[in-house]
Amino acid sequence: MGKKYEYVMEEAEIRECGLFLTWEYVKCNKRTWLLLLVILTAELILGPTYIVATALLSMVLILIMCINCYRLTTRALRGQPVSIWIEGNRLKARRRDYSEIPCTDIQMIRRTKRLLFMGYTQGDKRQAWYVIPLRCFAGEQEVERFLAMLHGSYGQEQNPCQEHNTDRQAQQEDIRLSFQMDGESWGRLQKGAADLGNSGSMGRPARFKGMMLWVCAVTVFVLIATGLAVKKIDLPIVCFDVALTAWMGVWLFYRNPEKRIRKQLKAPQMPASVCGLWQFSFTNEGICVDMPQDRKSIYQWQSLSWLFETQEAFYFFHQDRKRFIAIPKKSFVTREQVEIFYRLCADHGIQRMAAKKARYVPGWFLWIIFGLIFLAFFGTAAVKISLNTGSVPGNVSERRYERVALEKQVEVLASLGLSVPKEAEESVRNSMEEYGLYDLVEESPYIWLLTNMGAPTHDEDWNVTGYAEDVFWFDFEGFDISTDYIDVLNGMRALAKGSCLDDVTDLQEDMTEADWENGKGVITVSLTRKGQTYSYVMDMYYDWIDTKVLGIFNPLLEQEGSQKYFYATGDDGQGAIVFFCTEDWAKEFTEKTGLVLEKEITKADKVR
Repeated sequence: MGKKYEYVMEEAEIRECGLFLTWEYVKCNKRTWLLLLVILTAELILGPTYIVATALLSMVLILIMCINCYRLTTRALRGQPVSIWIEGNRLKARRRDYSEIPCTDIQMIRRTKRLLFMGYTQGDKRQAWYVIPLRCFAGEQEVERFLAMLHGSYGQEQNPCQEHNTDRQAQQEDIRLSFQMDGESWGRLQKGAADLGNSGSMGRPARFKGMMLWVCAVTVFVLIATGLAVKKIDLPIVCFDVALTAWMGVWLFYRNPEKRIRKQLKAPQMPASVCGLWQFSFTNEGICVDMPQDRKSIYQWQSLSWLFETQEAFYFFHQDRKRFIAIPKKSFVTREQVEIFYRLCADHGIQRMAAKKARYVPGWFLWIIFGLIFLAFFGTAAVKISLNTGSVPGNVSERRYERVALEKQVEVLASLGLSVPKEAEESVRNSMEEYGLYDLVEESPYIWLLTNMGAPTHDEDWNVTGYAEDVFWFDFEGFDISTDYIDVLNGMRALAKGSCLDDVTDLQEDMTEADWENGKGVITVSLTRKGQTYSYVMDMYYDWIDTKVLGIFNPLLEQEGSQKYFYATGDDGQGAIVFFCTEDWAKEFTEKTGLVLEKEITKADKVR
């Protein structure tokens, strides 16, 4: 027999083991990450805000799963004496309970800074690991010798101690049962155990508490994080986060496990590891389970807390509510064996408990709900776009017009001294023909042309590279609220070249009092002219630009006795169309186009 390694893991080793097993757990759940990727791809139709929300949700999901795995692992290892040794061609271990497997089953060897891991696959890519701290070995040579023994390449004494087998033989076996397991029987037993764990038979199921905590915590976190990321939270986003989080919670905790169990049976190594003779031996020490492929586990009586009887089997559950022993009733040959079995359980304080019925949500129903969630929010997004012609910040006036042909619109603007570039006219015409926007363009005349003419130009990184000289258009829903005010004021100054505004310098935004989390607070815009600094307090509402920005320059123009001022009208959406003109021209423009130009005055909150 090889050297027996006995140890209690230290805190640093426990942390390292927890991190290693958590990472292995993450790698074995690729299907979950693929599902999240599919959801993110589907959300492209809803918009970037929804993608951000779900990406954050995915990150939190992964984080919670990792934390839970790490917590369970470290709690199970802390303060527990462990013994591991190689005896003959078998790897044996004792930590409360006892287990042994053939050394040839060890398929994975991993080393970290402090630990040596030996693992094997249990099915459906689930892994089980034995671990030994490297401090237990005298040096690297002993580690290599141990691994050589594990791989059967190092000679061992042919007269092993047989320590554990001797102990077993010294103990009287009260009952010994046998059962020839096939794949179908194994699947039913696994499903029965899952039903007991999910039904609340051992108290309110942990999955219910976990789901409620998971849904609440993740929803709150994602809403806050989404608000910080996109600087805006509205009711559709809130509802979407709650609906998707709840759906994922139900998916994780309330799916019928039968499909997953049957899929495990299709794994190449599963038939050999579960199909064959199973033997159950009852002794004073506990219950010994001999499994196919020469694997063995012994559960001590004091580690077992629950016994349930179903139509097909008896189930012992470990104190962790996860590990279990399923003993088919067909294993009992006589009634006397059943009576002895009941007496043994009672003698060791394990009483039979009533099994409750587990309830699941069908997988097909979950996919229907998933589709309905996306249809509902896609519809909401579409309606929001179609209705985005109502009253929003920056919509200076609400109006309806008579239908005006595009050619006529160009003529009217030309009569006002506004020369419509050919590329702007062609762009609007192409939109009308390609997307069937005749009604929108002709029943809301001049807006499409003016918007196209007045939009700033940008480079590939979306930095402003130029402004028009006759008309300026901007969207009140900002791109980057920390620089948007400067961009708007520069666009207005471009209209007023040659005026006193050429002396304006040092345009700045102060975000000190901006409350990003709640989308509230104030933004202070300042400028310098003739040695004086003027400050204007703009109200913050997430990423919306305060309409008062339109009136910042007009008081400065009044000081100089200017004949021209800034006038603006809405674009029937969430933007503004701005001109630098005289009052008479503004009136003529309104008469010919029906678009009401208004002059706003915003006085400085502070001058120094």
